[in-house]
Amino acid sequence: MRHRRFRPLMLTLLFVGVMLGLTSGCTSTLKAVTGTYSYYEVIDGKVTYFRWNPMGMRYHTRVLEQADPATFEAIGTEHGKDATNVYEWDIPILHADPATFKRLTENYARDATQVFYGRTRLEGVDINTFERLGDGWSRDSDDFYFGNKRLDICDIDTFETLSMWRALDSQCYYIESEQITAVDRASLQILWGGYASDRSHVYWLEHLVDGADPATFEVKEDRIQTLARDVNQCFSGPRVVTCDVLNPKGQAYCRC
Repeated sequence: MRHRRFRPLMLTLLFVGVMLGLTSGCTSTLKAVTGTYSYYEVIDGKVTYFRWNPMGMRYHTRVLEQADPATFEAIGTEHGKDATNVYEWDIPILHADPATFKRLTENYARDATQVFYGRTRLEGVDINTFERLGDGWSRDSDDFYFGNKRLDICDIDTFETLSMWRALDSQCYYIESEQITAVDRASLQILWGGYASDRSHVYWLEHLVDGADPATFEVKEDRIQTLARDVNQCFSGPRVVTCDVLNPKGQAYCRC
């Protein structure tokens, strides 16, 4: 069996195996010692991807059937390329140019003409003005993106991100890539736990919270359980909750 590794760990692994008396049934110990969560290796003329499975305490393997072992090279531990294709894990990244492909961050990559989020090409992006803003947000000179989704925002000059998944501009409110245009921007308040309100409505993420009174609506700041209330009732997410499903602290907050 012929092997060719793309990380200089083979001698280290052999040494650790001898010193610790590791066997094939002790891969969890091997993983803990080496810290190798994933890697590529050529075995019997085929490129194979190894990825650590914490549930099974073993490596999961996939053969890259289309990959050319003669030209294959790893790009970090989760990407690789040969003369014709780029791969994330064992999956080809469509349209990517292997000659110019490079990773930018854990989620972003680019080649000479395109930007990718994961394996998805950002459609319409201007690569010369593209910049990452953090937490999955990015932009170019014409628009903003969340993940791989182009937002077609209402007002580019006033757009600002508020958190990992919320943003707004002078006209619209955004939950990830969802645009909420019916919101009254002038009275919009961003609240804890995914809630927001304006003078007429309460929202949870992109959902309207039916029956909620925005004038008296408030949210309990609790990282374990998200509860909100108005003068009449209590809510969890977009739904009304009743006292019988709440713990004592929740019942006290909801005035049960």
